[in-house]
Amino acid sequence: MRRYYLHYYLSWNGWNAGAPAVAREAFKLKRLVSLPLWRGQLVHYIAGKVLQSMRRKGRIPDLQDVVKYMNERFQRQLAFSESRRYLTEPKKRGGKLNIDWLALFEHEYGRILDPGLIERARTECVQAIEGLFQSPMLRRAAETDSSRWVVEDLDHAEFSQSFSFDGVTVYIKTDFLFRDNDGTLCIVDWKTNRGSRPGDGAEHEEPDAAVQLGVYGYYAATVLSVPADMIRLYEVNLLRGGTVTEHAVREEMIERFRTHIAGGIAKLSSVLVGGDRERNEPTAADHFPAIVNGRCNTCNFLRICKD
Repeated sequence: MRRYYLHYYLSWNGWNAGAPAVAREAFKLKRLVSLPLWRGQLVHYIAGKVLQSMRRKGRIPDLQDVVKYMNERFQRQLAFSESRRYLTEPKKRGGKLNIDWLALFEHEYGRILDPGLIERARTECVQAIEGLFQSPMLRRAAETDSSRWVVEDLDHAEFSQSFSFDGVTVYIKTDFLFRDNDGTLCIVDWKTNRGSRPGDGAEHEEPDAAVQLGVYGYYAATVLSVPADMIRLYEVNLLRGGTVTEHAVREEMIERFRTHIAGGIAKLSSVLVGGDRERNEPTAADHFPAIVNGRCNTCNFLRICKD
């Protein structure tokens, strides 16, 4: 609860020079990422670039060229964070993301990053890109009409889709959508799980896959009006050789996720003054208690939470 408050409410307007110091600090801290999360973000960016290249050129790019580009981005982003340029350079200019922008938790908190962990992250980025090229999903997509593809636009850091639910806008960030040659809508989600170990930060890397994919299925069925039996959800784990887990969408799932979304909105609204979504003002800060446990030491807001 405390982390939620600091991330979404205290940090609001913290990008403005005239905002209170604590809001500016919260805004800076909310953008810090862990090493595993950075790795996942970079892999997703490269995967999107590969798909954009395929759509533009009509062929799968050379693997070695992609790995070289990924290594360049990895080194440039690491150097950006090490020098703490995130304190002086904006993340977006003219509506476009500065792809070298990075703020690692360890650099902000003055902690030593084990060179072995950095090299491990780089190696896993390469493995994930190799997994992308090994995955049958890439070749399958290459045989379809690329003009109908929807690829996440990470250069502009925008949500891919949105829809209205009970007067609330719900934002969706799908990695990749394409229509198979039989008309099936395929929703692909890239995963970079390596199997988390306690304390390595990986447990924060991915949202729950079943919930995430279920909401995608709800969106496709109710907003895009695609029949449930014509929707396929694909979980592609890039660190496991691009292995594909397929999930069919059934009619009973649609109602279950309608209930899930409604419950989520009700939960978020419960911390607002009077539950007023339009006003969107949080209740007092002491209504968001901190939970002190072993994860506090790696929480972005460690510096200001106690105050």
